[in-house]
Amino acid sequence: MEEISLRGKKYRLKIQKKAVRSLRLRLRNKNEIEVTVPQLMPMFLVQQFIKNQSEWIEKTNQKIKKNKDLSKLKSIRILGEKYEVEVKKGLRESLVIIDKKIFINYSDKRKIKKLIDQKMRPWALRIIKEKISELADKYQLNFGKISVKNQSSRFGSCSSQGNLNFNWQIILFPMDKFEHVLWHELAHLTIKNHSRDFWDLMAKYDPKYVENRRWLKTQGAKMFLV
Repeated sequence: MEEISLRGKKYRLKIQKKAVRSLRLRLRNKNEIEVTVPQLMPMFLVQQFIKNQSEWIEKTNQKIKKNKDLSKLKSIRILGEKYEVEVKKGLRESLVIIDKKIFINYSDKRKIKKLIDQKMRPWALRIIKEKISELADKYQLNFGKISVKNQSSRFGSCSSQGNLNFNWQIILFPMDKFEHVLWHELAHLTIKNHSRDFWDLMAKYDPKYVENRRWLKTQGAKMFLV
């Protein structure tokens, strides 16, 4: 893996050449840039593209937490409720949730992150679907499909078709911050932009939206596990 210096900071750089038409850039981990490029594109153009994105890279990198030693995880909070976590090394990978306890078995320490992502994502989807239905019913809002991903820099999104997508790890937020993210995307069902009308609608849905929005900007990504 190469290194690149942007705005006085060094980043690990991974370049993948594939049969694509345009460049794609993302940050998978803190201080690590991954770029997918067309197979015949000259490297000086790739370097220039990365430098042009340096401001976005810096802002996004600040939101990404440093990798945690998940083998030492003792507890987490789901919507404000404490769950005890027991992590053990074994012959196979598994994650089981029983009442307020989470049991994690791993055979390779490097796979714990992927295990948590795969096993907790469906559970998070059920939680989000239930809460979205509850909130939408209050104002007779109609939405499309609900899905979850693991995006490092976004909490949620609403498509032009009314489909809602969320980072599954928002279930790690306190309940009011969790609901704020849901209300934000539900508001986009009515108003697609972030105009004054949108924020007026948010004030109706979430009277503490200013406080909750500020918290998300400074603390949101820090709550993520993987």
